[in-house]
Amino acid sequence: MSLANLAHLHLLLNHFPTVGFSVGFGLYLIGLIRKSDDLKRASLVIFLGIGLLTIPTFMTGKAAQAAITGQEGVSDTLMATHEDAALLAFLFMTLTGALSWLGLWQYRRVSRIAGWNAAAILLVSLVTFGLMARAADIGG
Repeated sequence: MSLANLAHLHLLLNHFPTVGFSVGFGLYLIGLIRKSDDLKRASLVIFLGIGLLTIPTFMTGKAAQAAITGQEGVSDTLMATHEDAALLAFLFMTLTGALSWLGLWQYRRVSRIAGWNAAAILLVSLVTFGLMARAADIGG
């Protein structure tokens, strides 16, 4: 796949982690408030799916950077700041996805998510939401 195609793929994918994660986060909060296992499970599926989709989104970022480096109005400093913010958001998104996978596994094995895992998902997803919003704002 050429550099231009990878950069284009990055541009196609980069909104999914932010928007999709926001949907999953809102659904998770509603599931917790309503004590709805169905809503919580649905949000965990979204978190896991978005976590997986974040991998190619992050990995194609370098191609997007290479495609626009040196163009007028493009700041190398801002790109480096975006890359750092995206890496941190990627790590937390991966952690949220892993905890969500564990929660789905718990639902399958014992028909409920462990309290510590539900709390960890809430805390980590809150941090992830902020980090993803920051990375998206810098990259935009």
